[in-house]
Amino acid sequence: MEIRKVLLVTFICMLIHCNGLAQSRITELNAYWDVVKEKVESGDVAGYGETFHEDGILVSDTGKVCYSLDKALKKWTDGLENTKKGITKVTLDFRFSERTGDGTTAFERGIFRYDLLDENGERTERFVHFDALLISKNGKWQLMLEHQKLHATKDEWMRMGKM
Repeated sequence: MEIRKVLLVTFICMLIHCNGLAQSRITELNAYWDVVKEKVESGDVAGYGETFHEDGILVSDTGKVCYSLDKALKKWTDGLENTKKGITKVTLDFRFSERTGDGTTAFERGIFRYDLLDENGERTERFVHFDALLISKNGKWQLMLEHQKLHATKDEWMRMGKM
């Protein structure tokens, strides 16, 4: 009977420890996504680029393209610089439906909301399903793969809620 109690206590302690590790990873990843949001909304090209792994890849289902995140950043630079100059205003938000991984890897699935107020005062709000594969080295999370999938609806965004 004593051995069962010891095993039960050990199992409960392991669950608590694993939950603590998962929560720590989620906290770190939330901080990572906050940095991505801040860099995009401020138009910080270099800072945004630092959130990518040097070998990172972008896959876009709507654009039917696959290339390096460095190449993607070059394509996004004019838009980011317009934001930095105040010509445009961007709001970026993330919501997640799946977040798995361990202390050094993460797979995240969700929707991002990209709201652009352009130089003519026209507002465009896009919702995009995405998957992200991240790696942590030396305590720093970086994006290895961003898979922008099909467009989402505002209703899907609202139903997802914050995580």
